[in-house]
Amino acid sequence: MRKKLYLIDGTAFIYRAFFAFIRNPLYNSKGQNTSAIFGTINSFIKLVEDFKPEHIAVSFDRKEKTFRHEITDTYKANRPPAPDELHQQVEPIKKFFAAIGLQDISKAGYEADDTIATLAEKYKDKFDIIIVSGDKDFAQLVEDRVTLYDPKKSKSMNTDGIIEKYGISPEQFIDYLAICGDSADNIPGVKGIGPKGASKLLNEFETLDGIYENLEKIQAKGILEKLTEHKEDAYLSKKLVTIIRDVPIIIPDEDLLFDKYKLQNGIDILNDFELSSIAKKIKKLSSQPKVEPKTKEVLSFNREFDFNTNGTELKYQTILTDTKESFTQMLSSLDSVEIVAIDTETTSKDPHLAELVGISICADVGRSHYIPLKHQMSQNLDPKEVLTQLKDKLKGKLLVAHNSKYDLLVLENAGWKIEENIFDTMIAHYLINPTSRHSLAHCALEEFGHEMIPISELIGKGKKQITFDLVPTDQAAKYAAEDAYLTFKLYNSYLEKLKKNELNELFQTIELPLVYVLVDMEKNGVFIDREILIEFSKRNQKRLGELTKEIYKLAGSQFNLNSPQQLSKVLFEDLGIKPEKKIKTGFSTNITVLESLAKEHEIARLLIEYRQISKLESTYVSALPELINPKSGRVHSSFNQTVASTGRLSSSNPNMQNIPIRTEMGREIRKAFCASDNDHVILSADYSQIELRILAVLSGDDKMIDAFNNKQDIHRETACIVFDVPKDEVTPDQRRYAKIINFGLMYGMGSFRISQELEISRTEAKEFIESYFNKFPTIKEYLHSGIQQAIIDGFVTTIYGRKLFLPDLYSNNKMLVEGAKRVATNMPIQGSAADIIKVAMITLYERIKNNPDIKMIIQVHDELVFEIRKEKLEEAKKLIIEEMEKAIPEKYSYIVPLTVDVGTGQNWYEAH
Repeated sequence: MRKKLYLIDGTAFIYRAFFAFIRNPLYNSKGQNTSAIFGTINSFIKLVEDFKPEHIAVSFDRKEKTFRHEITDTYKANRPPAPDELHQQVEPIKKFFAAIGLQDISKAGYEADDTIATLAEKYKDKFDIIIVSGDKDFAQLVEDRVTLYDPKKSKSMNTDGIIEKYGISPEQFIDYLAICGDSADNIPGVKGIGPKGASKLLNEFETLDGIYENLEKIQAKGILEKLTEHKEDAYLSKKLVTIIRDVPIIIPDEDLLFDKYKLQNGIDILNDFELSSIAKKIKKLSSQPKVEPKTKEVLSFNREFDFNTNGTELKYQTILTDTKESFTQMLSSLDSVEIVAIDTETTSKDPHLAELVGISICADVGRSHYIPLKHQMSQNLDPKEVLTQLKDKLKGKLLVAHNSKYDLLVLENAGWKIEENIFDTMIAHYLINPTSRHSLAHCALEEFGHEMIPISELIGKGKKQITFDLVPTDQAAKYAAEDAYLTFKLYNSYLEKLKKNELNELFQTIELPLVYVLVDMEKNGVFIDREILIEFSKRNQKRLGELTKEIYKLAGSQFNLNSPQQLSKVLFEDLGIKPEKKIKTGFSTNITVLESLAKEHEIARLLIEYRQISKLESTYVSALPELINPKSGRVHSSFNQTVASTGRLSSSNPNMQNIPIRTEMGREIRKAFCASDNDHVILSADYSQIELRILAVLSGDDKMIDAFNNKQDIHRETACIVFDVPKDEVTPDQRRYAKIINFGLMYGMGSFRISQELEISRTEAKEFIESYFNKFPTIKEYLHSGIQQAIIDGFVTTIYGRKLFLPDLYSNNKMLVEGAKRVATNMPIQGSAADIIKVAMITLYERIKNNPDIKMIIQVHDELVFEIRKEKLEEAKKLIIEEMEKAIPEKYSYIVPLTVDVGTGQNWYEAH
């Protein structure tokens, strides 16, 4: 059997790793970005684990210009410089590979592609060559003994794979690239001919030369013109995309040998960057094998699976607990513990429709149990007995879960209402790193370098997907027990980090108590009136028909109104309207462009209305009836605690926050959200200008504080001060200007955005902002000092101690820096408002949780919505206002009062 030589495209590894974490970069305690180091080395270790290679070489692009730059100085000229944070990680990665004995085959004047191709050519008669890269350019090298392996997709590609994917052979790939070009590298190609066109031409004429020798046979006039016009570009591109295979490098065969036991030589580098999870993995992978007698503990009460997790030190027993005897033994083992991780397996992502299939339990680092309850073709325990005994045994213990809201809802629907203290590792991670992903798989990879079993391995994907109750229990046990075990492990890690980052009080007093509130809100749901939606739909369809006819008449032709390409052609070619914004596929027709065009063109105004109605129809009017739960007859929206980095709640199925309120048609959607009968009413309680009140508190601005304390119209007061006119002479436009700038500056808007909002010139906007700050210097100083403090600290905080880290403040990219400054301006205010309404929800819940006549059903922005029995309305109104108005921390409460506007009606529209 031929040996294999793995040739690694190091540059591709590094870039892919760095940008995989670009939204949520990894930082160590020294403030160093470690995304590229972590991702690159982790991918390399996975390659070693999966393929156990014995021969490896790696190549990197170098900073020197290459021979391709000599061909044309436009080569890669459009590429922006790589971020400094990426550059800083390249050398440590190279040092790691050098430390473990990998041969770097890079060569000045050549790209990594060229040196890899040279080694592939040299050694293909001795080895099977595997090129490890996701770069499509390597397809030109594929032949019988050379294959590609994409580590991101874990997919290999041979000659048949190239033909299947691109419709051409590897031998034709250079010509294929010559025609298509590559905008990222500034390779022109034949402008206007894409991959499909290139493939079609090469299938007919075989080569680029063949195409140009047979131009007279090409019937398509457009293709012929493009080929003729861009012939020089095509042949220039061919030179640029051709990977050369004769770089003058000499690598002795023995330098290609790889010894996995040398991996330990890289541990010091990993420790320097605090990448302990990979260091542990390497220690395990590179440890010398020990010859020991094979022994296996046999537990008398269960069937066990010795599950060693992907070469890391996360080793534990997975115990399938599917007999009464084994379950009793497991319960006994819980007597001496105070902390228990719990996870549920179900038939649906929707907790209100899900059937409980099994429960996993972990209470120590050595073992994790899975209790099957409703598997179709396996032995199960009785769900009622299990839940009753677990409820009794776990009373008073701390229950740890990842996304506890889901588990609490599922278990309550199954008969076990959990009232114990909880610790939610997903919420903990959200507080520690708000902008990251928070799935258990992501947390396990980030914290332990551990890759979890994908659920798709058990239930499949797409049309062939099955529900979890059809999974055999021995397979289900490994998957489910891993969830509970990792959750248990994360508990200790995250508790320490919460304390270290001074987030534990926020976690314990606001975020965890809020889980029970959201469980109750989701369980309550809201009644939806189908008849109202049917009437809306009829009216919408009629208006859409009218708009379609009007638009066709103005356009002079019929076209697909939902096709941006066709619309672009009609507006900018057929009607000759001057385009505003160029995009990859032509000219943009997005809402910003249409709003600008609507000032002068009626067709644009009609198109905006058409889009608004279409979106309302598809997102709410047609969708809401499909979301009605068949069991309860109500819609149970999911309120999400770990999405918005500011601390705000979001919702889905349906998204309550996105129901339009600026247009009457959008507001009318709220008519469908009704009281369940005539004995109940809907009550809406909305904080009045809470963010401006928080701005007044945090800035200490006397003028703003006085206006609120004297119950004055803050925007009229602002206009009076800025425009220097008496209050009774403030015009509606002046008040509108003041309102926009009050909110705009708080959201970090600059003169450009303010000018757009006010529909004035940028110069006028600058003058307006200067005038505002001259009259409100305290606010100017607060906003400026807030940004400066954020730069010093690296984060911003809310009045309740929520933190948001802003690494982009230190970027070399000016746009990222400015974006981070806007966040630094707004987050303390918006985040504080989010914290305040959460506190109000918690205190209100404590007062109404045992009162079936008052139900909290919706939270949107600064508004809470309730369904209340009519005879309890006045009592409810009083306590709701009381709790909402005292939700600000006591030390701020005397500065500016919070006020709440309350409305009632038979539906949400009437109440708000």
